[in-house]
Amino acid sequence: MNEKDFLENYLWPSDNRLDRTFTHPLPNIEGLKKCGDFIVQGELEDTFSTNIMTKYVSDTSGIRLVEVYKNSQNKVTGVFVRLVGPMSLVKPGYPFLLLDAAVSNVNLATGEREDIKTTVPIHLPQADPEQRKMVFGHLSEQAKRDGISYSERQLDAVPDFWGPIWMAESKGVNLDMIRQLRDYAWSAYKYLIEQTKEKTPFDYRPFQEHMICDTAKREHLSFGEKGLSFSPNERCSRFAVSNIICSRNGL
Repeated sequence: MNEKDFLENYLWPSDNRLDRTFTHPLPNIEGLKKCGDFIVQGELEDTFSTNIMTKYVSDTSGIRLVEVYKNSQNKVTGVFVRLVGPMSLVKPGYPFLLLDAAVSNVNLATGEREDIKTTVPIHLPQADPEQRKMVFGHLSEQAKRDGISYSERQLDAVPDFWGPIWMAESKGVNLDMIRQLRDYAWSAYKYLIEQTKEKTPFDYRPFQEHMICDTAKREHLSFGEKGLSFSPNERCSRFAVSNIICSRNGL
């Protein structure tokens, strides 16, 4: 063993190999600064998964943003679920806003192979009805203006405090739609903050427990049914995403 080589080169952080061609501009949040990168990678059987999570904080506005770029893909069948810029937004005293952004060629309900599509669900768990109406109304207004197809849905697999989700869908790879909706989501969340008072203390524990425990477990099983082998590392990646989303300032 070369001691000098070991001391200088052993297990340094991996390079961030994210191709910036496929990333989106950050929402225009005053004072937003990057404070951490988290890279989780894993392989099991024919499936690989690469996850890059970045955390940003604004001391000016009090907003925390986490965004994710991820690919889980079967190297043999070509089945994939790619997350291209999901993000979470939160200001202490207000509910989280979660935007997912999936491009996939598999039916997320049945596991059947299908044509590529882009789906962008937006969640506002723990919001009261007026807050949700305000945010979803703002989103719908902007989506109608730009011809984006959307609906509101109630999911069976979420607790009551989660409420309905706002969902946009498009055929094919539609990164422009994701880019637009990220900006719309921040605009709607900013409007919520400007028009309503913060709730202190805000108990985020039900949200944390659902994201870190229930959602990680459910997705671990769900991806396996779609032909994407789920290693402990892959489940850990979901756990890591949840923890990063929920961390800071007691969240």
